[in-house]
Parts: sequence; structure tokens; C-alpha cells
Amino acid sequence: MGRKYPVVDIGKCTLCGGCIEVAPMVFRYNEGLNFIEVVDLDKYPEKEVNEAIKNCPVDCIEWEEDK
Repeated sequence: MGRKYPVVDIGKCTLCGGCIEVAPMVFRYNEGLNFIEVVDLDKYPEKEVNEAIKNCPVDCIEWEEDK
């Protein structure tokens, strides 16, 4: 089993910032490129990421896993 990490579909993202509010240690706004990005962590806090996924108004966040 590989490493589990969150991914943001920047094509669907509306930049509402809800994910940053719920999990600022995981998500941040890239001002230069104008999109939400995932911070590179060794392990992601499942509870906070799941909360961000649940609260995303356009369902653009999901878990992926290294193969």
C-alpha cells in the first residue's frame, strides 16, 4: 500500500478557501499562480483532509494513493 495524499482538481476549484480554513497545514493559496495547492507532507492528517473534502462546495478534493 502506497502513501495516501490529497489532490485538488484546480480546474473545478472555485478558490472559496474552505479547505484552507479547515486544514491550513495541508492546503494553501498560491498567489503567484492563483490556485489552491497541497503542502508536501510525509503524512496528511486524515480527519482534517476528510473535513475539507466533505465541505468542498464543488467536490474538487480527493484522496489519491501512490502505487
